[in-house]
Amino acid sequence: MQDLWLVHLSYVLLVAAMLMRSMKSLRILALLSGFAALVYLFFNPGDTMGLVWTVLFVAVNGVMLALLLFGNRRGAMTGEERELLENVLRVEEPAQQRRLLDVMTWRDADEGEVLMTQGQKAPPLIYIASGAAGIESDGKLVGVCGPGDFLGEMSLITGENASATVRVTNPVRIASFDLDALDRLKSAMPELARAFDHALNSGLAAKILRMNKAAAPN
Repeated sequence: MQDLWLVHLSYVLLVAAMLMRSMKSLRILALLSGFAALVYLFFNPGDTMGLVWTVLFVAVNGVMLALLLFGNRRGAMTGEERELLENVLRVEEPAQQRRLLDVMTWRDADEGEVLMTQGQKAPPLIYIASGAAGIESDGKLVGVCGPGDFLGEMSLITGENASATVRVTNPVRIASFDLDALDRLKSAMPELARAFDHALNSGLAAKILRMNKAAAPN
């Protein structure tokens, strides 16, 4: 019984797996939990059925992890799409990634183009992959948004009209979301809705903090 720490390690890893928001992280931790249990059973033979179930647990998680990684590599996503889905929205399931790609449209916008206007009703939700856009309130420049920022997320969250005008200052590469299709997708996939809302709220908080610092007197 001196190897009992392996059992405790297996339980700890399994509990940690259940806390993961990323399916890939969940699968990896679950796999490590299974391996720890297998090592314990190897040094403490006798529980045949326990060994069978543990081998099955490891095999299933190994197969699912392989499918997840293979599906991600197989997908013909661009670098900007992968950055948005995996690093910003933290969506790793290939099926969910494909569904999200269906509700967004990528395009380039030139300097001077207005992406939304102050007071606009139901402004679009836009993600900036590259370039920069100025945020104008009552005709005055109050901030700048760049790669990794969302535009229109405050209106999406609050239901209010656009609080500022957004004008391209350096040519940008953006993704625009079909809001109706996005709402249907979030209703059908609650876990995706939580990940999406978390990303929007986090991005909005970071953007407000950045703009407050820029506006503060030296």
